[in-house]
Amino acid sequence: MELSERNLLLDHTSTKNSNNKLSVIFAIVCIVDVFGVFPVITLPKAIIDSGFYGGIIICIVCSIQIYTAILLGKSWIIAEKIDMSVKTKNRYPYSALAEITYGTTFSNFVSFLVNVTIFGGGIPNLIVASQNIELLGLRLSSGTFDVSFCYWIIIIGMILCPVLWLGSPKDMKLLCTISVANVVIVFLLVTGCLLFSTRASSNSSDNTFQPEQSFWELIFICYGIISFQFDIHPSILTIQVDMKEKSKLNSAVLGGFTISLGMFFVVTAIAASKYGLSVKPSLLETLPTTIPLHFAALFVALQLCLSSAVSNSALYQYMEDCMSIPRAFNHRRCVLRTTLTFLAVLIAESVPRFDLVMSLIGGTLTGPLIFIFPPLFYLRMLSMEDKHMKQVAMETFTSIVYNTEEEINTILTSRDLSQFESRSVLGAKLDVYCCVTIIAFSTICTLVTTYVNIKNAIAFANFSQPCIFNVSSALISL
Repeated sequence: MELSERNLLLDHTSTKNSNNKLSVIFAIVCIVDVFGVFPVITLPKAIIDSGFYGGIIICIVCSIQIYTAILLGKSWIIAEKIDMSVKTKNRYPYSALAEITYGTTFSNFVSFLVNVTIFGGGIPNLIVASQNIELLGLRLSSGTFDVSFCYWIIIIGMILCPVLWLGSPKDMKLLCTISVANVVIVFLLVTGCLLFSTRASSNSSDNTFQPEQSFWELIFICYGIISFQFDIHPSILTIQVDMKEKSKLNSAVLGGFTISLGMFFVVTAIAASKYGLSVKPSLLETLPTTIPLHFAALFVALQLCLSSAVSNSALYQYMEDCMSIPRAFNHRRCVLRTTLTFLAVLIAESVPRFDLVMSLIGGTLTGPLIFIFPPLFYLRMLSMEDKHMKQVAMETFTSIVYNTEEEINTILTSRDLSQFESRSVLGAKLDVYCCVTIIAFSTICTLVTTYVNIKNAIAFANFSQPCIFNVSSALISL
């Protein structure tokens, strides 16, 4: 079993009635919520550092992500046609698709990978939210309120912990809408700050350690960060099974990517023209102090905390099911969620920079979920659909031979062969070629990106100690 990053957004207990099914518009809102504010405030630096090639990379990678997301949607539709029992597993669709295609063992591996990705994906949320609160405190107090983000990570973890004890929010549609509204507000505020700022007025001095990186290292780091920030695939099936018209998933995917990428390109273009290579990992650190920037930092922190709470709650509920913990409020739930929150805080304190975590998770963990598994599922489902159609055709032929005309008409009526798409030989070969090519290249990118990220993490760790050393030293001195 698995839980996607936004499984709770689409709680099936609230979608039993057709009136509660998702429209295409709200499906787009859910997708934009999954992407969050990261494409607006943290992705521009990776693209700017890669220069002209950064724009090419994001266009190629996002095009492939859209294509593989659509492949997942097609695979689920085929699965529902050839195996009606898969509809009973729609709470964990990604895992169910892995099981029907390659068996239980592979499904368990995919579930483990997804859950690790969900847990790891919350780490940058904690770090960036804490850094924004530190930045807000410094700028509001003109530098006198200097509380390191290392301590804010602990404070945010303590604040989130009791919220997680209470389980999942009741009305995820409302929370999803509020979250997307925060994303749009941050985009407008950051765009305004960029337009009315000048490079000379910003604090362009940057003492941050920057290791020497080759062109290809920058490219693969960029690939990993893009993969992390647009990791819609574990969530897209959950969104699809709750849609009124599942066949319109393509429109939802295109709409969600268009909105998030549109905001990203606007912000990146202005930032590149104003600040160039002096852009820092977070745009909020690059911009000069203004009142709109204060509000932007606050909304970023709120959106990331909300996103972290929702996604981690989904993972915690999955683990509670595995450990047979009752879903009603109890002390075992509190112990488990407190332990996992403490572990997340400990990991956040142990990493040198949030962008390293993004690239590592994106290149190593979400890469297979985005680029490798969807084509594998789709190719397998095409083969299974072909066998199923041949089996149905043989049964129909046998019925024609051994039954009366009235019985034949009844059988033909009950077997709607038109539900299966007719594919040309050229189209089928093109699908196979694209899938094999994506699998091959993404496997290479995953391996190389993992190596590059580990190398950079070691370099950063050798230069500057992570928060955990500073916090532990402060505690010892008390």
